[in-house]
Amino acid sequence: MKKLLLLFAYLPLLLSCKNQDRIDLSQLQLNETVESLINFDDAKTIGVETVEYPFCLMIEISDGANYTFDGIDLTGQKVFFQINSELLKTDSLTQQGGGHIDVQSFKDKNELADILKKYQAAHTVYGTRIEMKTESLKKQILAKLESKYGKGTQNPNTDNGIYWNVKKEHKYIFFAPDYDRLIILNNTDLSKTCYWDIMNGTIDFGGCNQEVYTQELLKNTKPKKESTDKLTVHIDKDWNINKFVVGKTTEQDFLSSSTNKNFERMIVIDGNTASTTEISYNNEDKTLYFYFSVGHGNGDDATTNLLTGYSLQDFKQVDVSFENGLRPGISYQKAIDLFNKSDIMNVDDLKFSNYIEIKKGNHKVTLNFDEDYLFSGIYIK
Repeated sequence: MKKLLLLFAYLPLLLSCKNQDRIDLSQLQLNETVESLINFDDAKTIGVETVEYPFCLMIEISDGANYTFDGIDLTGQKVFFQINSELLKTDSLTQQGGGHIDVQSFKDKNELADILKKYQAAHTVYGTRIEMKTESLKKQILAKLESKYGKGTQNPNTDNGIYWNVKKEHKYIFFAPDYDRLIILNNTDLSKTCYWDIMNGTIDFGGCNQEVYTQELLKNTKPKKESTDKLTVHIDKDWNINKFVVGKTTEQDFLSSSTNKNFERMIVIDGNTASTTEISYNNEDKTLYFYFSVGHGNGDDATTNLLTGYSLQDFKQVDVSFENGLRPGISYQKAIDLFNKSDIMNVDDLKFSNYIEIKKGNHKVTLNFDEDYLFSGIYIK
């Protein structure tokens, strides 16, 4: 019995020591070094994640078991750290639309240092984000925030968002329960009048000049160059584009071709598995897109990634020609007359739609028409 009592006596001490090993995110100044906040044994990635925030480098910890928030256990929640990267203050990411993810894992301090150098990023963090997947966790965190900072200000852009401008701590705090996020930023080097991200919208702290703020966010955007050379695109009677064949042409074929000029590679990543689900290329005008499947090595072997389709939605930006009688600006009815009714998949809807769907093997060709019912774009996949 004495041994059992002695064990229970030590339990509070053991639990206390375990909690002391965790990092309390509510106590951070948000100028700590990156490596001091990372457990390198955790599952983690670093890179660009435009849904979270386009203009900085982001570290994502898959499970916040090594972190707390003012005593609240964060096991099972994602934890993020924001790192300033001058390289990412450009509009090239935001122009891509949707969620652009380009992340990688890292094992140790040396790999981390190399990645920070590649992105011209700071060695310190300036923000943290906490996932809040449950209503219970949201209530607990909100109670802690209100106990320390008061009721906060209602975010006019969301149903339940609240924010605090904590000037004495040089912090912005955004409680965004509609998007399962708590965001805390050191605002020392941020705008004192404006803030924007996808989950909070634009916040005006007083005197916000949106134009000036946007220019600061995009300060490293390169000036647009006026180009007189249009990309030449030829689509044959079998819908092959510049001799690229859907289902046969590889990514390596594309990379080695004369068409591949000023194209940017993008990947789509499954957030649950961190595996690549699609590879695409678009040109600098965001006019022509090529889509590839993911082959060997999670897409790293370009000889095994096959063309799955392409999209061309603005004929004015390219010099395009067709072998089957189509031409840019042809009328809807004339385009319909070029094809056998048996080849048109949406033949019963032609009176109501402004597009034509044509069956081509295992793929579908969609011809798009503008508000004047003039041929304006093509998509095959």
